[in-house]
Amino acid sequence: MKTTKTIVLILLGLIIAFPMESMAKPRKTKDKILWSKAPHKRSGLYTHRNYFVSQGVSLNGSALYYFGDVDNEGVAFKGGFNKENMSYGGSLQFAYLLPAGNHCNMRFGLMGGTLHGNNKAKFDMLTPPRDDYRKFSSILIQPSVGVEYYPFSAAGLYLFGGVALSASIITEFEFYHYSNIAGRSDKPRQVVSGSTYGFLPMIQLGLGYSWAITPSWCISVELMLQEGVIDTQYMNLDAWPLAASQNSEGVALGKTFGTYTDRYGKEQIHWNDGWFQLGLTISYRWHTCEKCRILNYGLLK
Repeated sequence: MKTTKTIVLILLGLIIAFPMESMAKPRKTKDKILWSKAPHKRSGLYTHRNYFVSQGVSLNGSALYYFGDVDNEGVAFKGGFNKENMSYGGSLQFAYLLPAGNHCNMRFGLMGGTLHGNNKAKFDMLTPPRDDYRKFSSILIQPSVGVEYYPFSAAGLYLFGGVALSASIITEFEFYHYSNIAGRSDKPRQVVSGSTYGFLPMIQLGLGYSWAITPSWCISVELMLQEGVIDTQYMNLDAWPLAASQNSEGVALGKTFGTYTDRYGKEQIHWNDGWFQLGLTISYRWHTCEKCRILNYGLLK
């Protein structure tokens, strides 16, 4: 009787162990790894890592749309789309696999490009015409760090959040001071022009989607908002304010979301300098182990 019980227990153990063992290891064919699951190190639950969560390098090209003090509307797109605010940029990025989970990558980036704005064409259409004309052109350099978060295990949708420090080498600027703010119409207009520079800490928020095109290569489309956290002398993108005295010319300094005084002397919400960007990225990813290739090119096709 005791021998019978021992044999039964051994058989039950083999029956339970066999399927568990088959689930823990990938099943291979000649050309790809089939769907398989592996237990998570911490929880013991059977999960899998998103295919795009892996180490790799990327090249990105983006169209940029500037907003800020030179646009002089307080809030992006408030006065409509202005083609003079369009420019371009590109970046080299490195993705680093976070060991803490199956859905996150660290992203380190170095971006370069141009940035410019010009409000003259838009304001000339108003009646009466505005005389607070502003324009600038700059060369942009920006190191950044952030996190890509893929909320779904088997999809390329991701969210991005990061921080950056932008260096704006302003090669040209030209400003007309206000002369028609309520109660100050007698103030003579002054023209200021030249070149300068600015450094601006920024917050990055993005939404993107990735597609696999080979087992190692993928492409992504990403929409991002980059917003400055301050707007003061030498800490801006567009040379405004050029001096501390310009605080009295319409922009309240030192506020993350400050106020903007429009042409009628009314205070409006004021966004700090920043830009929207829409870009295309091509990436080469490499996986640190076989388990990271559970969702491979063949399964995503």
